Amino acid sequence: MRKMSFWKTLFCSAMAVAAFSACSDDDTNDGGYEGIPEITVDGGGSATIAGSLAGGKIEQSVEVVSKGDWTLSFDKADDQTWCTPSALSGKTGTTQLSFTLAAAETERQASITLTATGYVEGIPVTKKASITVKQNEGGTTTVETNVKEIRDRLDFPVDNASGTANAKEITESMVITGIVVSDYVGNNINNHQIMLTDDTAEPGAGLMIRFKGYVGDKDTDYHLTRGSIVSFDLKGGFSKSYYDTYQVQFEADPDIEILDASDNTPEAIEVSDPAKLIDYQSQYVKVYSQPIESIRGEMYYNVSSGYANQTFETKNGSTFQLSFNSYSSSWANSIEIPAKAGYIKGCVSINQEAGNISPRNASDLEGMTEDLFTVSTEYTKTTIDQLGEGNYEIEDATIVGVHQKAVMFAQENSGTVNYVLAFENNWQDQTANPYIDAVGKTATVKGESALRYGLYQFSNFEVTTGGDSSLALPEPETFDAEAIEKYASEIKADESKAAYKYVKVSGILGIEKGASYNTYTLKIPGLTTVKTVAFAYGLDSYFEGLESGDVVDATGFALGYDTSSSKLNILLREIDANTTTPAVAITEEPKTFAAAGDATGQEVPFTIANQGSNKVFAKITGENAEQFGVPAGAITGTSVKVTAKENTSEEVMNATLVIYLASEENGTVVASAETALTQEGKAPEGQLNISLDFSESYGIAEDYVKTETKYTLAGYEFTFFCASSGFKWNKSTSALLFGKKDAYIELPAVEGKKLAKVVITSNKQAAGGQTVGIFTTDDQQVEGGDPQNWGKTDTPQIYTLSGTEVNTKYRLKSTANSNCQINTMELIYY
Repeated sequence: MRKMSFWKTLFCSAMAVAAFSACSDDDTNDGGYEGIPEITVDGGGSATIAGSLAGGKIEQSVEVVSKGDWTLSFDKADDQTWCTPSALSGKTGTTQLSFTLAAAETERQASITLTATGYVEGIPVTKKASITVKQNEGGTTTVETNVKEIRDRLDFPVDNASGTANAKEITESMVITGIVVSDYVGNNINNHQIMLTDDTAEPGAGLMIRFKGYVGDKDTDYHLTRGSIVSFDLKGGFSKSYYDTYQVQFEADPDIEILDASDNTPEAIEVSDPAKLIDYQSQYVKVYSQPIESIRGEMYYNVSSGYANQTFETKNGSTFQLSFNSYSSSWANSIEIPAKAGYIKGCVSINQEAGNISPRNASDLEGMTEDLFTVSTEYTKTTIDQLGEGNYEIEDATIVGVHQKAVMFAQENSGTVNYVLAFENNWQDQTANPYIDAVGKTATVKGESALRYGLYQFSNFEVTTGGDSSLALPEPETFDAEAIEKYASEIKADESKAAYKYVKVSGILGIEKGASYNTYTLKIPGLTTVKTVAFAYGLDSYFEGLESGDVVDATGFALGYDTSSSKLNILLREIDANTTTPAVAITEEPKTFAAAGDATGQEVPFTIANQGSNKVFAKITGENAEQFGVPAGAITGTSVKVTAKENTSEEVMNATLVIYLASEENGTVVASAETALTQEGKAPEGQLNISLDFSESYGIAEDYVKTETKYTLAGYEFTFFCASSGFKWNKSTSALLFGKKDAYIELPAVEGKKLAKVVITSNKQAAGGQTVGIFTTDDQQVEGGDPQNWGKTDTPQIYTLSGTEVNTKYRLKSTANSNCQINTMELIYY
C-alpha cells in the first residue's frame, strides 16, 4: 500500500483550500498575503522595455499586478549601478514601475526578477515574473535577426557520421542572431541542441545548432530558454547536413550572448501541405489535422526507448509524423492522443527527406479540441505526362526501379517514355519497400502529386501491381561530366527544366557506412558545379561485392538537381564493377595563386582506380602553361604539388592541370582528369586601391538612415541613399546594410583616375538573390557594370568596367526589392 506523510497530506489539503479561497476577495493582513500568490508584468509573465544610450527616465513603465507582497532583484547585482527602478518592493494591487538609466556608450541590458509571496497555513509560497531593461542607440526593444541570411551563406555537406567527418569548418566570422524556438524543458530534440529562427513565415529561416555543453537543466546550463533571442559567432563551428537536417556543430562552444531573455516565440507558421514541411526545417509550425484511427487513445510517447512516431492526417488524406524522443518521455508518456482534430504545433525536424513535427512541450498538443473530420480523397485519372499538383491516379504504368524509400514508374505517352517517382519516408529499413521484387511489373498508382525539386512526385500513395510489363525502356543517356553539368545548369537557371532521365554513368564508387543506412556516391572526372553524385537510398544488395574505390558502370534515373547542396541523386537500376577501365579523379580544386608566385606549391589530391601497370603523371597545358610547374616523371602517392612563378604582368594567368595514367613504355594515355589553374596579375603602375572591410563601422549609423548621407571612408567621400528601408552599419553581422530597390552607394571620384574594377563580398542572399549593378549618376548603366545576382560569398562579385571616365563618380545600385549586405568592398582605379 502506498504511504503518504501526514504533514504532506495536511499541506496538500491546505493548498487546495487556499486555491479555492483565492477565488474570493483578497485576504491580507499585516503578516502578509494569505493564499496562493500571483504576479504579472504588463499582463504576462515577462516584459521588455528599452531606453536610449543618452540615459534618463524611460517613458514606458511596466504595470505590475500582484496578489501578495513582492520584491525586485537584479539577476546581476552590478546592473543596479546604471538601472534604477522606481520601487524595490510593493504590496497586493497594481503598481506602475518605471526605470531610470545612466548614460552609456555601448548597448547593455539588465534582467530583473519580481517575486510575490503568499502564505498557506503559515508556509510561504512564491510566484515570479521577469523584466528585461535594454539600453541601446535607438531605445528599441526590437532585435534584428539574421538566421536566413547566415544559413544562405553556409554550405552543408552530407555528414552521416556522429561527429564532423565530412563537415565544413566555418573559418570566417559569422555572427548569427536568432530566436530560440525549441524548448529545453520539453527537450524534444536533444539537450545539446537548439533551433534558431527569424520572426518570419518565410521558409528557409531556421537552423539547428548543436553545442558541446547542455542548453538547460545541467551544471553547464546555458539557459537558452524558449523565445529568448541569442547571438554568437559561428566561427570555429562545422556546418553539415546531418541526416538531411542543416546544422552547425561546435566542438568548442562559442561565447553566447542572450540579447533578450523574455519569450519572443513567433507565431506558429500554418502549413497546409505536409509535403512542404521539409521547407520549414527547424522552424515553428502548425498543421490542421487529426490522429489516424489506430493511435487514438494511445499515449504520445508509447514505447520503452528510442523514438515514438505518431501519424496524423489532413482533410485531403495527406499524412505526416509527430516525432517524440526518449528525452520527452517525462511528459509525453502521460498525455493521451485524443479522438479530436485541430492544430498540432511544433518544430520541424527532418527524417530522411521528409519533414516531421516535434512538439516542444505539452502546450503544443492542446489544439486537438475539435470534432473529427471525414477524410475525403478523390483521385483524378490521368497519365504521367499530364500530372499536376493534387490527387491523381495513373493506370497502366510500369515499375522500372526502386530504392529503399521509393518506386519509379514509367509509361509510354505519345511515343515518349515518361517517369514519375513515388516516395515513402516511413519505409525505414532495407526490406520495408514492398515493391523491391516488383520491378518490371505493371501497376496502378494513386496518391498525392506535388513538385519536389521541380519534378512531380507522389506521396501518401497506393500501388496495385499486375503481371509482367511489355514496356521497353529507351537506351539510357550517357551522363558523363559534360552532360551532367548541362543538366544541372539548365535546372539551376530554370527549375521547370527539371526532368527525370534514364541515364548511364561511370566513375569511382564511394561507400560510407552509416548508422541507419549506407551512403553511395560516384566520383566522375570533370565535374565542377555539381559537387556530389549519389545513388539515393541505395539498396545494399545492389552493391554486394563492390568496394569503395572501384570503377563501376551503372544505369538508373536522374532525380533532378538539388541546387542548395549542388547534388545530383540517381535512383539505381543496375550496377557492375568495371575492372578494366582505368580512371582518375581530382578530389579538390586548387586555389588561386597570388601574383607573387608560390615556389613551395600547393598539393592537389586525386584518386586512381584500375591503374594496372600504368604510371601516374601530371602536366600543365593551356595558354599560360609555362607559368606553373609540376614534378617531372611518374608520381607516387595521391596528390601532386603545383607551383607558380611570379607573375610580372597585369594579366591573369590561366592554365590547366592534367593528371593522367599512361603506359611508361609508349606513353599512351589511358585515363585523365583536369582542373583549372589561375594566378592573379600584378597591380598596374599608378593603380589605386580603396579597400573597405565592414567588420569596422567607419562611423556609419547603426540605425536606419533614409536620407542622402555622406561618409568619409578610408579617406574618401562616399554618398549613401535609400528611399525605402534605409541603410546602416549592421552591428550583429558586422556588415554594411543598404536598402531595397533604387538604393545606391555613390563611389568617390579620384583625381586623374577612372574606376576600373569593383570587387564585393556579400553575406546576403535574398530569395532569388540580390541584383546590383553599376550606373552613372543619371542612371545610365556602365559598360561592364551589368547588374549581377549576388549569391553566397564563396566567390566575390567582380565588375570589370570599361567606358568609365576620369574624375567621375559612379553608383553601386540595387535593382531588386530586397535588402543587401556587404562584407568587403575594393575599388580599383587606374
